[in-house]
Amino acid sequence: MEPTGGGNGRHYEHKAGGNMSRLARLRSWWKWMAKRQQLESDMDTELSFHVKKHAEELVRRGVPEAEAIRQARIALGFIESHKDAMRASLGLRWWDELGIDVRYAARMLGKNPTFTLVIVLTLGLSIGANSAIFSVIDGVLLKPLPYPQAQQLARVFYRSTTYEKFPLNPWDFLDFRARNRSFESLAMYMHADLQLSGMGSDPVKLSAFQVSSGYFRVLGVEPARGREFDFSEERPGNANVVILSDRVWRNQFGRAADILGRKLFLDSRPYTVVGVMPVGVNHPGNSYNSIAYGDTVDAWTPFAFEGDSNKRGSHYVEGIGRLKPGVTVEQAAADFNGIMTQLASQYEGDQGWTIYLVPLFQEIVGSVHKMLLVLLGAVGLVLLIACVNAANLLLARAAARQKEIAVRAALGAWRGRLLRQMLTESLLISLLGGALGVLLAIAGLRALVSFLPVGFPRTDAIHVNAFVLLFTVLVALVTGVVFGLVPALQASRTDPMQRLREGGRGSSGTAGQTRLRAVLVVGEVGLACLLLAGAGVMLRSFVNLLRLDPGFRPQHVLTAEIALPGANYKTADNIAGFYQRLLGNLSALPGVHAVGAGTDLPWTGYDENMGGFTIEGKTPPLHEEFHARYHTASPDYFRAVSIPLLRGRFFSNQDTKDGPRVLLINDVMARRYWPGEDAVGKRITFDDKPKDSDWFRVVGVVGDVKDVPRSKAAEPAFWWPVLQVPFMSTNVDIVLRADSDPVLLTDALRAKVRELDPSLAVAHMRLLDRIADEQFSTPRFALFLVGLFAALALLLAAIGIFGVISYSVSQRMPEFGMRVALGASSWDLLKMVMKQGVLLAVIGVAIGLGCALILGGILENLLFGVSARDPLTFIAVGAIAIVTATLASLPSARRAIAADPITCLRAE
Repeated sequence: MEPTGGGNGRHYEHKAGGNMSRLARLRSWWKWMAKRQQLESDMDTELSFHVKKHAEELVRRGVPEAEAIRQARIALGFIESHKDAMRASLGLRWWDELGIDVRYAARMLGKNPTFTLVIVLTLGLSIGANSAIFSVIDGVLLKPLPYPQAQQLARVFYRSTTYEKFPLNPWDFLDFRARNRSFESLAMYMHADLQLSGMGSDPVKLSAFQVSSGYFRVLGVEPARGREFDFSEERPGNANVVILSDRVWRNQFGRAADILGRKLFLDSRPYTVVGVMPVGVNHPGNSYNSIAYGDTVDAWTPFAFEGDSNKRGSHYVEGIGRLKPGVTVEQAAADFNGIMTQLASQYEGDQGWTIYLVPLFQEIVGSVHKMLLVLLGAVGLVLLIACVNAANLLLARAAARQKEIAVRAALGAWRGRLLRQMLTESLLISLLGGALGVLLAIAGLRALVSFLPVGFPRTDAIHVNAFVLLFTVLVALVTGVVFGLVPALQASRTDPMQRLREGGRGSSGTAGQTRLRAVLVVGEVGLACLLLAGAGVMLRSFVNLLRLDPGFRPQHVLTAEIALPGANYKTADNIAGFYQRLLGNLSALPGVHAVGAGTDLPWTGYDENMGGFTIEGKTPPLHEEFHARYHTASPDYFRAVSIPLLRGRFFSNQDTKDGPRVLLINDVMARRYWPGEDAVGKRITFDDKPKDSDWFRVVGVVGDVKDVPRSKAAEPAFWWPVLQVPFMSTNVDIVLRADSDPVLLTDALRAKVRELDPSLAVAHMRLLDRIADEQFSTPRFALFLVGLFAALALLLAAIGIFGVISYSVSQRMPEFGMRVALGASSWDLLKMVMKQGVLLAVIGVAIGLGCALILGGILENLLFGVSARDPLTFIAVGAIAIVTATLASLPSARRAIAADPITCLRAE
């Protein structure tokens, strides 16, 4: 910087920025931030240099040295002004002023710690809740699935007029794989658990899947060791190879380096290990005998295509594929439906089906997508209410600071400078709230994840990461502007002359500020009522679920799964004999009330479906068929689970394979297929050309059990006796009803199984009431959070009402004193104050419930047995809000009643 001009009276000018480019100014900012002390020293040195040179020139002219220095300084002018000009020329004055504003804001907040603590805590809780919920949304909805080009993955289902999504037929899959033009690769998979034995320790149940060749290629993953299955291993007799998960390799084989080629016994058959998958291979999820998405699978074996390829009526495999680049799901579905039309003309079992394709991401997170968005909206409303509350507090504080602001304005502070100062205070408050919110989010996220519903997808991806922290910072900054802008604008409009004329009488704020605070409180109440309405209908929905008769009694019941390996149990007699002996031994245990065996437990989602059977004397509607869930049960299964008998009888020990064939059906099946008739005694057959011995007679009707509690109704269902099943299942659930705590029977159950066959694993030991309780975890989770947010919103609204009414009463105390002096009663003053608070609440209730009516459709899919616009809930919400407003106004009303006329008038 060079001095301009010369001689006596010379002065120095520094143009503020002039032609400095934005890039040069940005470099100056960084330089200033990094070397501030050095730059300040350089400025002092330069200015001292100019003073010294000018003084030397004056000395040469004969001016005494001390006088010369004085005149040189006068000629240079106010040094700090030059330094400010230099800073401005570098674009740095803003940073200095910001530092001053921040320090001043910190001092002002420190002078009123109660105010600061309340507002920071309110914002911290709200921002922390938003950050925690956003962490869940980021992990579940925003992060891509952990597969290469995951957007190309899609699931393949059948669809019909009866079923929205249904598994595929394996022979159809081969045709799809060979004929389609839409997928780079296509694979199928089927849940088929395996039992690992012969390891010198107790047998272990492995979560396993049979997969077609190319399954891992579809997912875009490769074995860390070994290879994937090839097409030759899909042929019968070649499927005795296995790929292990990294977890099984580490836990069961100690990371053995020679694992490839090792022989294992799975279901008592030898298998050769051909591969080990890397850490964290995520199972894409499946709907039939489902295993949740995630790192949940232990082993994979090839699917062997066996049987008659002309029989296409069985559907039990899952389809997944990787779309070709540029191909949409809709285009692929059209391609597959063209193939399906061709197959339907060739095979009777393919008639009536179409193909439904859904992106894998949608299939995995679709069940929680809407719930998470509802929770984000709810927690966002809480933050908005917190902002309104903070704005109200700042308005009250600004009214108390009007004289201070008037003095600053009178001393030359322009309105923009005052506005920036007050916005700095609000931003500092919001950043402090944001910092607290981050700490609360980190501390609370683990608890939130542990509280997530059973089967919630992608929980391993939920973390407080850099993206969440950035979101929190942005929320804090936006929050600071939102709640600080209006109070700052109001306060910066202060007329300094008017305020200074008021002298020491204080300041009461303008009528406009009072009205604005009232409007903000109305908004708070409205938003709180919107949240309360949502929480109210969700509470009623949850209560409706709890009140449902489940159709069974889950208390005091222990369940376990046992799978008999086909290599050792080759005939139905072998299987039935084992279970007869096991049930007999278990029933003799002390404390066992009843024990049974069945293929499907209530509310576990393992319901098999059968169509195409024949009902004697009945014909299904055109293009439809008779269908029902099918199960297997021992004689005492229904007593163990406590499914009631409505008509007829239960199975007995006389229902053997040589005896008359019998069935039990549920009430829905009886009413659907024999309306107005007694179903007991009716006959069903599963053969196309039945002999008389092929008919099953209905001997009893039992109560209905829904697939899950939220199902609209139970599905038709029937049960075969264990000894008469046409195709015996080797996987059976054992059910023990105990007289006391069923957990005490776990060791005895394992011991009895080991006595009969030491090679068998007893897996999935669970209490039936725990299984039942898991079905309520999703609505309970949503209700808890929305209810918590609604309660917090109501509390904030009550604080807002209390603040407005309290402030109004404090400003009207002289009026109340005058009224008392003129003969007003306490009741008159009470009504006057309470009316103000209740009126604000009534207006807010009307607005909030009106919004709830408009937005109610958002919640419809989350509710059971109640409308999102339930009038009783709305009435209750309105009553709660008005009562809350009344209670919030009561302390201020009592203060008004206690007004002393003499004191109030003297103060005035």
